[in-house]
Amino acid sequence: MEAIHMSDIEEKVDELRAGLEGLKIDVAVLKTDVQTLKQNVVEVRTDIRELRTEIGGLRKEMHTDVDGLRKEMRSDFKLLFGALITVAIGLIGVMAKGFGWLH
Repeated sequence: MEAIHMSDIEEKVDELRAGLEGLKIDVAVLKTDVQTLKQNVVEVRTDIRELRTEIGGLRKEMHTDVDGLRKEMRSDFKLLFGALITVAIGLIGVMAKGFGWLH
């Protein structure tokens, strides 16, 4: 059996301490990274809420615009349909006169 020397034990303890210091630094870096990630998540959530609010406003605005366009289209359709009927009646009158149905 091999004898354990005090210098070997001290050397191992020093290695463990150095490794522990490295772990402490790594943990500190991880804590900082986690805190940064938490802040980023909060910012992203805030941005998403703002976007939802903005999109809701745009949807209402678009709905209003589309309703206005529908009203204009109905009005234009009525005008064009009336003009078409008027032209058709006029054409019937001209044809009736041309065929001698009207004197």
